[in-house]
Amino acid sequence: MAAAEEEGKTGLNRFEALEQSIEQFIESTRQIGIIVSDFQPGSQGVLNQKINAIVESLKEIEKCKDNFHNVEVPMDVFSYIDEGKNPQLYTKDCLEKALAQNKEVKGKIDAYQ
Repeated sequence: MAAAEEEGKTGLNRFEALEQSIEQFIESTRQIGIIVSDFQPGSQGVLNQKINAIVESLKEIEKCKDNFHNVEVPMDVFSYIDEGKNPQLYTKDCLEKALAQNKEVKGKIDAYQ
């Protein structure tokens, strides 16, 4: 119930909040890469701010972990990621397999009738 109340206050669900935190982390990391690739002594302050932003983003991600204890991810999704595929394709492929199996079973049922 506490997670639902928190979602109501912020307007973000737990997945959106995690996604936002990860996006902030990635953006800060990208900006640090730009700063250090052409480092100037005058940019030390900005670099320090970006490093602090990364630390804060990691803290936000850490806070989100308690909201995901009941989330189960099929191992095949990780295989898709390891193969460089979009994990959203997993759902599409599962639906296509289910449709093919459904057609096969329907064909067998029709053959017996």
